[in-house]
Amino acid sequence: MRVFQFCSSASLEKLTGRKAHNLDELLELVKTCSSSSIFYHTFSAFRKLREVQTPYTNDFAVWIARDLNEEALAEKLLAIDLAEYNTIESLRARILQILEDYRSENPPLFERTAAEPFYLYSLVRFVYLTDKFAYNLSSFRQLLDTISTDSIYYHFIESRLQTQLQTDDFSNWMQENPDYQELAEKIRKIDMNIHTLEELRVRIGETIDKYL
Repeated sequence: MRVFQFCSSASLEKLTGRKAHNLDELLELVKTCSSSSIFYHTFSAFRKLREVQTPYTNDFAVWIARDLNEEALAEKLLAIDLAEYNTIESLRARILQILEDYRSENPPLFERTAAEPFYLYSLVRFVYLTDKFAYNLSSFRQLLDTISTDSIYYHFIESRLQTQLQTDDFSNWMQENPDYQELAEKIRKIDMNIHTLEELRVRIGETIDKYL
């Protein structure tokens, strides 16, 4: 079983100067913006929104509900499960499909001016190695309590975009050992959509403790 080196990530956000006043303009932004903008308003926003425990999972849904008061469309967007997407382009395609399908059913809505514009952001991401290494499951469990929430976020959520797998780094590593197959499956089934990062840490730890 290979050594597991914990990584972490950080980002620098920036305003692009682009904005949308209605859904037609938002649709155009989603079509043409950079992948970093899609990441910012989905994966990065998901982290912030989960920490304050709102029902929303992305900035698009927040804006549509808050500034357009269109809850039905917002609910379709917040139903997107980021755990199912391992590339930004597949996620972008799903957002576009939802918006375009809704426009075909409600054309006038897409010209309605929002209370406040949607401001498009992008970001620069940095992924870096930490000085923490797990040599086996016991050392992994000990380190789990000491790593930052940035590491939890990277390995359990963000890294899906790096590995292009629909699973987290922790369970991927555990399943390399035939003895940990059942544990890996239990870790993989932990729902990232209903937990804060600290709650994820606790759930992962409890799952390992039961196994040990």
